[in-house]
Amino acid sequence: MDTKWLEDFVSLAETRSFSRSAQLRHITQSAFSRRIQSLEAWAGADLINRSSYPTTLTPAGEVLHAKALELLQSLQSIKSEMKDDHDKQSDNHTA
Repeated sequence: MDTKWLEDFVSLAETRSFSRSAQLRHITQSAFSRRIQSLEAWAGADLINRSSYPTTLTPAGEVLHAKALELLQSLQSIKSEMKDDHDKQSDNHTA
């Protein structure tokens, strides 16, 4: 599983549009759809109600959306901490 899949899924949950999310993620709609399908295969559940417009999440999709937001925030926090630690170490070496 790739974090891009989660980022794509969060975008889709927010925009409720495959085409708009694909634009925002700077990929073709077909590639975007394949990523969502890959995420659904990985999760073993349908995450999107494709028969509705605008797109809505299934109950499994709602759960994954909440967890994906938490996970992506945690990953961003870790990245920021690592950068801060690196910057402090660099400052200590130049002082």
